Amino acid sequence: MVRAGLFGVLALLCSIAGCKKTDIKNEANSSYNKTGADLTTTDVSVTPVGLPNHIAFGTDGDMDKSNQFIADCEYQYQYLAGDIFSNGWTTWHSPSGQFARNYLNKIGGMGKVPVFTYYNIVPAKNRFEDPAITNLNDAEVMNKYFDDWKFLLQICKGYGKKVIIHYEPDLFGYMQMYKNDPSKNTIKVALSNHADVKDYTNDAKGLAQAIVAMRNKYAPNVVLGWHISQWATGHDVIKGKHNPEQLGAETADYYKSMNANFDILFSEFSDRDSGYDLVVNNKLNTTWSVIGNETNTNLSDFDRFQRFLKTINLHLGKKIILWQIPIGNSLTNTCNNTPAHYKDNRAEYFLQPVVEKANKDNLAAYGKAGVIAFLFGRGAENCTNFMDSKADGVTGKDETADDDGGYLRNAIKVYYQKGVVK
Repeated sequence: MVRAGLFGVLALLCSIAGCKKTDIKNEANSSYNKTGADLTTTDVSVTPVGLPNHIAFGTDGDMDKSNQFIADCEYQYQYLAGDIFSNGWTTWHSPSGQFARNYLNKIGGMGKVPVFTYYNIVPAKNRFEDPAITNLNDAEVMNKYFDDWKFLLQICKGYGKKVIIHYEPDLFGYMQMYKNDPSKNTIKVALSNHADVKDYTNDAKGLAQAIVAMRNKYAPNVVLGWHISQWATGHDVIKGKHNPEQLGAETADYYKSMNANFDILFSEFSDRDSGYDLVVNNKLNTTWSVIGNETNTNLSDFDRFQRFLKTINLHLGKKIILWQIPIGNSLTNTCNNTPAHYKDNRAEYFLQPVVEKANKDNLAAYGKAGVIAFLFGRGAENCTNFMDSKADGVTGKDETADDDGGYLRNAIKVYYQKGVVK
């Protein structure tokens, strides 16, 4: 059975996940005086068994278009999302849950590590409330939710090989932001009356512990990912030019307070190409700075984020996967800031030095922060893609038909040809 309108649903969910977070302070910290990436202390955290033991790449992508996937990539990710009462992921193929089974077998058969981004609290009962305070406090929703989670774990156990589940992006970011507001941290865990979670407290801590315990019980082959939201302290690391070590330490402390042992961490730069934000959302200054100067307290956005991630890595001893990275570039003529062809500089920051001079310094700096994978993907339907999803004939001279002009596909190929960063 074909998943009718699936990307439309996911595009709506992505737009909600990427919406403006309220209560975030964006003031700069003028007293901060560190410069450059932090290359001092070497990351000693251990990569989970079964994952590539080097910096690797991956993308999103509908498995119906697997012939257009980037062959060199070692990871492939897929959202599992929707209303668990009507059009959730279990309904996309028949029998129930077959989509997930097919995905695991397809991606595993291609020699890639399958990654599921599990995002089901927000859309339950078609409420689309983010943060999902109503759903988290609806016993019927939470009972059904734990059933849904258990079902996915059982499918992953049946697959038998390593699967990564990236659990509920931004959910705990909101819980961290509202940690001093009990009305926004109540969650019906034990009160859901689900047999697997009856011993856990009715709050964010209880939810985190229950999710880990169910993974341990039903699918120990699953590598479970906790999502780091860079704004979760109430201060946006990049927009506010705030102290990255301070915010990283606060975020790590919140994770520790959950007393729930996830295996790996996920985070993201942004879920939109900067050109998309400029043209569609009328947002200025969304391109990440690559050089430190007076406007960013002498620390580039890329180096600031590296310091934020490294602090968390050193505090928690967990590897990090960067996810849903914008695909656009400023180098190909195909990326001209029209729908599906928006410009961005994230991909080229890491990969263009490799293409031009086999220089892997930017990648290695993030490797020192514990990053083991860069997963590129769209956060909205008309963001730039690495394949020819638009089929609109917009292709620069001597470039491929891919919506980004073939840049990401070629640059990742060159990276693997030049030798991976370990």
